[in-house]
Amino acid sequence: MTKEILEACNNSCRQRIIQVLMKKGECTTAEIGRVLSDIPRASLYRHIKVLLDAGLIVVTKEKQGRGSVEKTFALAKTDGSSEIGSPEDELRMVQTVLNGISADFAAYFSKPDPDPMKDMLSVSMCSLMLSDAELMEFFTEYGKLVERLLANEKTEGRKVRKIAFLSVPS
Repeated sequence: MTKEILEACNNSCRQRIIQVLMKKGECTTAEIGRVLSDIPRASLYRHIKVLLDAGLIVVTKEKQGRGSVEKTFALAKTDGSSEIGSPEDELRMVQTVLNGISADFAAYFSKPDPDPMKDMLSVSMCSLMLSDAELMEFFTEYGKLVERLLANEKTEGRKVRKIAFLSVPS
């Protein structure tokens, strides 16, 4: 996995763009912007460019209209391999994700008057005794829950909440 891909993925806005494309398949910038209405349009274009340059998304259609070209985007196809690369690449990916999470917490606590109780900030960890089959069942159920919640639209009272999930064998 290249450094460019790791850096492209290590941003919550770009992660959310990827999630929209995972859910909808193909979208224009305007359609992504409607789903991610809290991201300013100029920032959205910049994040899409980073994802394009890293090869994570591709342009599937271009439509001329009103003096501009409307592009439709989709996730780039992969060879289906779940292989990330060398153990060093995998470790670098984990460290990048953890650094991103750490940066999110640092940004939160650097705001004036952070209120973890009001904002429902949460950190937890548990160790479970699970067979491989039980772990796969857990992943499946977690995936179903996340998939259902990804369908949530921005409404009054809803805000972006970053949920991190890690599984480490001991």
